[in-house]
Amino acid sequence: MPIMDRNTVIGFSLIFLILAGYYWYTAPTPEELARMQDMRDSVALVEKRVQDSIAQISSSEASSTEKIVQDSSVNAPSKSQELASFEKGKDSIIELKNSHLTLRFNTQGGRLNSVKLNQHNGLALKRSDKSDLELLVDGKNDMSWSWSDQLGQELNSKDFFWEIHEQTDSVIAFRLTVKDNQYLEQRYVLSESKPYVVDYNVNVVGFSDYVRRGNSDFRFDWAATLQKQERDMKWEEQHTAIVYKLPEESPTSLQTIDQAEELLKSPVKWIAFKQQYFTALIGSDADISSDAKLTMKMKSDQADSFDIKPLSARIFMEYKGEQSRNGNFHFYFGPNHYKTLENTNIGFANAELERIVPLGWGIFGWVNRGIVIPVFSALDGIIGSTGIIIMLLTIIIKTLFLPLVYKSYISTAKMRILKPEIDAIKEKHGNDLQKTQQENMALYKKAGVSPLSGCVPMLLQLPILFAMFQFFPVAFELRQKSFLWAADLSQYDGPSLGFSIPFYGDHVSFFTLLMTFSTLIYTHLNNQISGVSGQMKYIGYFMPIIFLGVLNDYASGLTWYYFVSNMITFGQQFVIRKTVDDQKLHAQIAAARKKPVKKSKFQERMELAMKASQEKSKNQRRK
Repeated sequence: MPIMDRNTVIGFSLIFLILAGYYWYTAPTPEELARMQDMRDSVALVEKRVQDSIAQISSSEASSTEKIVQDSSVNAPSKSQELASFEKGKDSIIELKNSHLTLRFNTQGGRLNSVKLNQHNGLALKRSDKSDLELLVDGKNDMSWSWSDQLGQELNSKDFFWEIHEQTDSVIAFRLTVKDNQYLEQRYVLSESKPYVVDYNVNVVGFSDYVRRGNSDFRFDWAATLQKQERDMKWEEQHTAIVYKLPEESPTSLQTIDQAEELLKSPVKWIAFKQQYFTALIGSDADISSDAKLTMKMKSDQADSFDIKPLSARIFMEYKGEQSRNGNFHFYFGPNHYKTLENTNIGFANAELERIVPLGWGIFGWVNRGIVIPVFSALDGIIGSTGIIIMLLTIIIKTLFLPLVYKSYISTAKMRILKPEIDAIKEKHGNDLQKTQQENMALYKKAGVSPLSGCVPMLLQLPILFAMFQFFPVAFELRQKSFLWAADLSQYDGPSLGFSIPFYGDHVSFFTLLMTFSTLIYTHLNNQISGVSGQMKYIGYFMPIIFLGVLNDYASGLTWYYFVSNMITFGQQFVIRKTVDDQKLHAQIAAARKKPVKKSKFQERMELAMKASQEKSKNQRRK
C-alpha cells in the first residue's frame, strides 16, 4: 500500500476539522430541543383526536348502513331471505320425450341435463348398451342463468331448487315464485310437429325489485364437451366447431384453430355447437343481445377418450325492469342433414340452418346445393341402398358430361394424328421456342384443331369433382349406411393393419385401392390415346399414388364414387373409340387444310405480337 505524503495528510486533517466545526455550529441548543419535543407531543395529540373522530364516524356509518339494509330488505330481498327457501330441496330428474328427442331436466337450476336422439344410433362401442345417440351428456353439459340482486350479489339459477309449475307430455315449466305474480320461469315445449326443436321461454314476471338496477341483464352460460359419435376421432375433431349467425350475414364458423375466442358486439340469431354429423343449437329472433362470448378450447390430457373438445357460449337477455319480460328462445338438437335443417322451423325466418353443413365455397357450394343434393334426395326417396344411389348419381353426372367427354376425345385423337408433324417442327427449330410455337399454331389453324379443346371439357368437370370432395365427408345420408363390405359409407371401409405406414396410415381402405388402380389404368389408356411422352407421362402415374395416401382416411362413399366414375369413363371411351374412325379424322384434317384459313381479329393481334417479339429478339442479338 503506498505511503501518503505530508500534503495529503494535511489536506484530510483540514477537511475533518471543517466538517466537525460545521456540525458543532449547526447543532440545536437545549432550548431548541425542548421546543421541538413540545411540537412532536402536540402533533401526536392531534393525530390521536383525528383517529378517534374517524372511528366514531365509521361506527355511525356502519350503523346507518345496517339500518338501510334492514329497511331495504322489506322491499328488496337478498339471496339470504326470500330466495333462501329455494336453496334447499330435492334433486329430481324429469324426462320429456317425443319420437325424436328424449330430454332430461334437473330441478336444481331447472336446467336441461342431457339430450338423446331416439331415431339415431350412437357409436357401437359406447359405454351403455343402448343404441340411442346421446348428443348432450349429463356431467358434460352445463346450462345456467345468472343475474345480480339489488345488493350487487350475483345469483345463479343452479343455486336454487325450482318448483315444477306445469308438466304434461309435451311441456315442463320450472318456477322460482317469491310472491304472487313475482317469479322466474323456464318453460320447455316439445312438439311432434317440429322435430328436433325445443321451444324455450324464459319469463321474468314482477321481478324488478329482485334485480339490480343498472346491471339488470340476465346472462346465459352454456358449456358442453361434445362426445365422439363416429369411429374416426380425427374427422370428429376436424368438423367440431362453434357456428354462429349474425343478422343479415351468412353463418360463420369458429374453427380455424384448436383454441379460439370470439366476442360478438352485435345481436346474434343463433349459436351452434356443431360436430361432424350432429348439432346442438340455441337461437332467438330478438332476445340475444350483443356482447356474446364464444370459446373453443383444446382437449385436455386428462379428458375422457370420448371427449372431442370443450365449447362454451355466453349470451345476454336484456332486462329493463319490465313488469313482464318474455324471452323466446329455441333449441335445435338434431342431425346435420341439409334437407332437414332447411325445412326446420326454428321459430323465425331466414335462420339459414342448412348453412351449418359445410358444402364448400363459391361454385362448389352452388353445385352441391343446386345439383348434387337435389338429385341425391330424389334418388333416396326411391332406392334403399345408398351405394346404389351413389352409383346412379355418378351415372347421371357422367351422362350429362358425355358430350364434353366426346369432344375432348376427338380433340385428343386429332392431336395424336398431328403429333409426328409437331415433333418434326420441334426438331427443325431446336431451342427456338417462338418459331416452334408460331409454326405449331399455324398447323393447328390449317388442320382445324384447337389445342385447348381437349382441356376445356375437363376443366368444366372440375367443379363437380371438387364439389363431391366437399359433399361426401359431411353427407349425413352416408352415416351408418352399409354397402358391399363397407359397414359405414361415412367412414373408411377396410380393416386395421396393427401398425402405421408413413403417409398411408394404420388401416386399408379397399375402395381407395380400387380407385387408385382404376385411375392408373385410365392414365395408361389416356397416354396411349394422346401419345403423351416424357415427364408428363410419369406425372400422370404419380398423382394417383398421392391420392392413395390422401384419400385413405376419407369416407368410403367418396372413393366408391371416384371408382365408379373411372369405370364409367372406361365404358364411355371404349364406345367412343369403337365409333370414331381415325381414317375419317385424317380426312377431316386434310379437308380442313385445303380450306382458306379465316383469321379472327384476336389471331391477327396474336400474330402481330409474336412477330414484334421476334424482331425485338433479333435486334437484341445484333447488339
